[in-house]
Amino acid sequence: MNDTPLSVAVIGASGIGQHHARWYDLSGCEVVAFAGTSRDSCERARARLASYFCFRGRAYQDLEAMLREETPDIVAVTSPYPLHKAHAIAALDAGAHVLCEKPFCWDKDKELDEILADGRVVVAKAKGAGRLLGVSAQYPAGIPHYRAFYEQVRGGWDDVTRITMEMEVKGRRGPKSYEEIWADVAPHALSLVIGFLPDGRMDMTTAVCEIEERENRARFDYVSGVGRCGVDLVLRDIDEGIPARRFGVNGFMVDWEGYVDDDGIYRARLVHGSESVQCDDFLHILVDTFVSCVRGSDVRPVVSGADGLLGLEYQVELLRIARGQVPERPQAPDEQG
Repeated sequence: MNDTPLSVAVIGASGIGQHHARWYDLSGCEVVAFAGTSRDSCERARARLASYFCFRGRAYQDLEAMLREETPDIVAVTSPYPLHKAHAIAALDAGAHVLCEKPFCWDKDKELDEILADGRVVVAKAKGAGRLLGVSAQYPAGIPHYRAFYEQVRGGWDDVTRITMEMEVKGRRGPKSYEEIWADVAPHALSLVIGFLPDGRMDMTTAVCEIEERENRARFDYVSGVGRCGVDLVLRDIDEGIPARRFGVNGFMVDWEGYVDDDGIYRARLVHGSESVQCDDFLHILVDTFVSCVRGSDVRPVVSGADGLLGLEYQVELLRIARGQVPERPQAPDEQG
């Protein structure tokens, strides 16, 4: 593989984008530029990036100018999610590989069929351009560490018969409610299910989804080559305290915790009772894996464009159920001829 640093541009570096930029720098890339919305926001983002890793690139308020002048190898799309489709397509048209923040393609002002169509357009565009597309729903990046922990405690890996995730968020810009929680948080939970059972499919005949003011719940069976797996997801917005990030299979639940190590690097800890394991931050793993894919290694993105689109399809269909917009349900996957 070519060891020349890959060039990276970030669209939207004021929020999660600043962390993407830092992980790309730690993965050996050169962050050459970012695009912001105003002079003030760009100056604030530049100062933060400079404090993180001595950023010396350029700031743009004109996305097309950034893509034209910098010709980056990779573009991180971390803008507000109604802009994901347009920004991902612009980056792909400029010849870049794209890692897009979750939710992959979502706009609350669009019909659900339009949202799905947007996701399909982006995936098709990446395929036609011969460029990698990934989605930043990072919890599947922790599956190898979780599995090793499971095997250490339980003495081996078992067929996955139940997946559980409870995830709380506390918004920087105020509380989320109702479908806003679903739009923002469900991609994490659904990507984790797909990551644990990559050959499986949701049985829509079993699916239930409930959208309440500060809490969303979903339950369904997931059918794979090893049989049926029950899935329980709880997504919640909170005002106070530390948000819970808890997941597991077959009742072996772990709590995710983030911490800063002695070198100032943000890392992750998985805790089960009195035992724990440490690993790289899941977003760090996801970004590092995507960089390896672009370099031509034989690994695959943690969440590929196809995975992201499948998760988007589940997200949309479960929301239809919550809204009472349920079409005639198909046969369960294990009942089809």
